[in-house]
Amino acid sequence: MIHGHGGNIREAAAALGCAPEEIVDMSSNINPLGPMPGLLDHLSGKIASVCSLPDVSAAGAAAAYAEWQGLAPDRVLAGAGTTAFLYQIPQALGFSSALVVGPTYADYADALTLHGVCCQHFLLAGREGFVPDMEALAAAAKAVDAVFFCNPNNPTGVCTPVGELEALACRCPNTCFVIDESYLPFVEGLADASIADKGLDNVVVLQSLSKMFSVPGLRIGFCVAGPAAAEKIARRLPPWGVNALAQEAVFYIAGAPEAAAAHAARTRTYLAAERGAFMEAMQRCPDITVFPGEATFLLLRLYGMSASELAARLLDRRLLVRNCANFVGLSEQFLRVSLKDGQSNRLAAGCILAHLSGSDAAG
Repeated sequence: MIHGHGGNIREAAAALGCAPEEIVDMSSNINPLGPMPGLLDHLSGKIASVCSLPDVSAAGAAAAYAEWQGLAPDRVLAGAGTTAFLYQIPQALGFSSALVVGPTYADYADALTLHGVCCQHFLLAGREGFVPDMEALAAAAKAVDAVFFCNPNNPTGVCTPVGELEALACRCPNTCFVIDESYLPFVEGLADASIADKGLDNVVVLQSLSKMFSVPGLRIGFCVAGPAAAEKIARRLPPWGVNALAQEAVFYIAGAPEAAAAHAARTRTYLAAERGAFMEAMQRCPDITVFPGEATFLLLRLYGMSASELAARLLDRRLLVRNCANFVGLSEQFLRVSLKDGQSNRLAAGCILAHLSGSDAAG
């Protein structure tokens, strides 16, 4: 397991000698508006469900999710978060070689390495905005069993149009494409542009409730694949892998589609405004490049100060951000900031500008 995932707020609090609640966690990419209305109250009322074993395969939750998303039920599996699927898929589908399109989430490569899969990185260039060259990617994809692709990508925030991904998969029918769509619901205008409903049997799609509905502690995610691939993956899933409260969360969210859609729409509107304000503030400093991401976070490239140093200074102000030096393809020049409430976003922007300009004051 990589050391340096976002969200290690307890370790940061211990280092500062404060309570975790005193730190604003701008390293963790979840919805800044929190869970959809009524969800936590519903789960509180279902707390007694933890006294019994949950559905052994979470088949009911998977079926509810499939109906909500308009997907064929034999293509959908429920699991303990998308990362749990990552560690099952390579062996379940018999990969011997794979390509990871990066810089991106480290667990793609970690899962492949764990299972002895020959893993290569197809690294995108910052000077090109981390936008993939689909021609070059198609050529590279034909030489491997699988390609792992995050859309929109973490940590760059780049969203690749679904049509381009669909064309890529069709051009490489002998390659399996594992597409992680955990952040797709945050993308304005593309929230419904999933590749999961295209019926491509060489595509495996990972989707999450943790990010948009702000329940990462429940560990609930979905895998959408062709029936044959789904059956192979299902055989490797542990029994009772999805806890009772996680399954209840699925039933609540999927059973209230209008409320869920309204929550997602409010979130996208909020993020668009906060993202624009943060990027506008960063433009005041020549020592920062901000990449225009389309998720809950923004990737910053720093000049004149390392990410470690700036992250430490922000932590002194009780702001935890993500040093991206341990992403393959990035360096100590890169920092990721996940947008939170407006006051915290303004404080973070002020601190970043102040420290990079050499001032000790932060507005």
